[in-house]
Amino acid sequence: MSLAMCMISIKVNDIEKAKRFYCEGLDLQLEKVYSESIVELNFDGLPIILEKVSELNTLDYYDNSQIVMGLQTKDLVSEMEILQDKGIELLFEEPQKCPPGLFNVIKDPFGNFIEILEFQ
Repeated sequence: MSLAMCMISIKVNDIEKAKRFYCEGLDLQLEKVYSESIVELNFDGLPIILEKVSELNTLDYYDNSQIVMGLQTKDLVSEMEILQDKGIELLFEEPQKCPPGLFNVIKDPFGNFIEILEFQ
């Protein structure tokens, strides 16, 4: 097979609110506006597509099968402070241990989860 990762699509019910969250909150760059319902952001060269849908994500992080985007940091504690200062919701008050290191989870305004990982 000759498959390659080409983009990640995030379903949201408010494109303007999503642009603010992902661009101002997580420092992704606005790349292109295709329409009122599809916007392309850029994260280190990887296209992130925001696509408007009618309903919020209602999956539970712990109990539902789902794909979760992971972002890497070298200092999770500092990153958590920055995110909290920006008003971004974290699932845990303290970093959580996992086999490769430490992590926490962001919940975006649309119910999507993003893991922040510090590999050790």
